[in-house]
Amino acid sequence: MIRGKIEIFFHILFWVFMLASINIDWTSDWFDQKLRPNTPAPLSLIIFAVFFYVNAFVLIPKFFSLKSWKKYVGYAFLLFILPELIRIVIYKVAILDTSFERTLFSRDSFLFGTPSPFFFALNISFIYRFTKDWLLNKNRPLVIQEGHFQHKASVPYENTVLLSDEEADKLEEALMYQLENEALYLNPELTLRELAETIGSTEKKVSYLLNQNLKISYYELINKCRVEKFKTEIAKPENKSLSIVGVALNCGFSSKSSFYRAFKSQVSMSPAKYVRDVLKSQ
Repeated sequence: MIRGKIEIFFHILFWVFMLASINIDWTSDWFDQKLRPNTPAPLSLIIFAVFFYVNAFVLIPKFFSLKSWKKYVGYAFLLFILPELIRIVIYKVAILDTSFERTLFSRDSFLFGTPSPFFFALNISFIYRFTKDWLLNKNRPLVIQEGHFQHKASVPYENTVLLSDEEADKLEEALMYQLENEALYLNPELTLRELAETIGSTEKKVSYLLNQNLKISYYELINKCRVEKFKTEIAKPENKSLSIVGVALNCGFSSKSSFYRAFKSQVSMSPAKYVRDVLKSQ
């Protein structure tokens, strides 16, 4: 909650700075034939905002991965290039004596304006997205798993860390009891160390149990519990006033993007499709 308020504060601060520092005449120059002056046209600033937020909050979290990069490129083309083509067509229709070159390099060009909304928004959105994810999960190294950048789910354990069958069974029983009855996964900040300490064990032993005995990573297990909790909670009548993301956050997910990735990985459909097609058919 505090992180969310801090993020909103920085967004507001960012736009106050942007609007105060850029000399824009909001009453004119929406379609300006002049070639690349030092200040952007009003339309360019609006397009920059659209580019930035859609790329940072939709395209990167949902499609920027080794598995779905083609979708990302396709949607990015629609987001970044198509509006520029539409702008050029409007110029050619509205201003018949304007050459294609002058239209393409005009002041409010989304690609070649000064500054360029396209390149500025693209770079800033990537910096924002990855900085945010790193700050929220700075103690969790990233690995590429199933086509997505995910956080490394286990801590290194030495080859000497071995569990007897009896010890492994007791540890698994204690682990499952805490997850099923105490619902520790509802804590979005839950770490492997905290979970291990709760069941009176160590990170290395719990990591070894999960990876070698149960064939699952720590974050896969925790997210599986959270997804199952979401399925239960979203079906309750008292939660109908909540949004899908609102229910997901109550189930322990720290962000919309992490929830969508985990849900699609386990259920093979989006949460919205699950609610629309599966839940309503029950």
